[in-house]
Amino acid sequence: MNNVNIVLFSDTVYDLNGVSRFLNDFADISKDEFKIITSTKKSAFSQKKSIYNIKPFFRISMPFYKELDLVFPNPFKMAKLLKKLSPHLVHISTPGPVGIIGSILARLYKIPKAGIYHTDFPAYIYKNTNSKIFRYISKYYLRFFYSNFEAIFVRTQEYKSIVMNDLKIDESKIFILKSGINTESFSFSFRDVNIWNDYKIRMNSMKFLYVGRATKEKNIEFLIELFKKVYSLKLNIDLIIVGNGHFLKYKEQLKKYNIHFLGMKLEKELSNIYASSDVFIFPSTTDTLGQVVMEGMSSALPVIVTNKGGPKELVKASNSGFILDIKNDNEWINSVKILYENKNLYKNYSQNSIRFMEDKDIKNSFEDFCDKNKLICENSYFSSITKSKTMLLSFELIYSLHFFI
Repeated sequence: MNNVNIVLFSDTVYDLNGVSRFLNDFADISKDEFKIITSTKKSAFSQKKSIYNIKPFFRISMPFYKELDLVFPNPFKMAKLLKKLSPHLVHISTPGPVGIIGSILARLYKIPKAGIYHTDFPAYIYKNTNSKIFRYISKYYLRFFYSNFEAIFVRTQEYKSIVMNDLKIDESKIFILKSGINTESFSFSFRDVNIWNDYKIRMNSMKFLYVGRATKEKNIEFLIELFKKVYSLKLNIDLIIVGNGHFLKYKEQLKKYNIHFLGMKLEKELSNIYASSDVFIFPSTTDTLGQVVMEGMSSALPVIVTNKGGPKELVKASNSGFILDIKNDNEWINSVKILYENKNLYKNYSQNSIRFMEDKDIKNSFEDFCDKNKLICENSYFSSITKSKTMLLSFELIYSLHFFI
């Protein structure tokens, strides 16, 4: 098999998160071998011929995760489109309604399917609800959802272990998806400290940057309280928070602590903010990789992350910053002070970030992705699309039952 044609189903393509940016980058660099099917009423960042958006019947905000939509797509249009695209392999990147339909269609059409474990939903749900019952239910739902996949891609070694233990997936079916970002969009070359005048933020202070959702599961409350303590130390430091979410409503009252919410930023403006900051700080404990951490490192920033989740593997491999316990405030304050005071260490971490990201371009990640999918197809028991006479009736029954179970 020379080329593998892949169709990926995802519930999140036009959202402002790492998964969405990752998939859009893949869509940008692919030729004709990679296509995405989604269903959303959200606007596209830009039109791409390889992304097919099928209008949903209706949408609601996802429970416990209000930044994302829960949509109810048209399964018959998706079935027709999948048959037309005729892929060698179906990929499922989210276990929501779009992913469910993609999974059912792959089974009905007898196409091998693989999944990407982008998001640790059990951890997110527990963070937002503090409910062990909901975490338990979500874990067993994912175990059922991924049970008949040919392969599962994970972002880091830690999540390989989690998928093996929590989802009970055999190790032989798990592949590491090589990390990568669009390094042309994130580099020190975008540095322009004059942008801080536009945001009415001091130019001469040390800027600690967070990019991502300003929500509970990302530990934004911890970050705010941390920098209130930093403020009391009379250090010349500002905290910059880029992204939308619940905590934006406190933006005015937090300015007095040199904590600044800039909201959503895109493209060159985001690149400028990264490169014009000094340190990237990321208190999340639930990210499977932490694409924003890589964007910070590519922009020459030392980083501070937690000792849980995927980002710590990036920092450990690169020696580009600190890996800290989220329960130990003093560790975080001391690390902030060290980077503020120790210019040599700061410089070393910055250089290590750049060096680590030299081979982490998204093109290398996409090539690795295609190579591994070719291997999956070659090892699969299935070969090509086969349409059964009862397929549409079977699909209609399965899809209808899904909403009543």
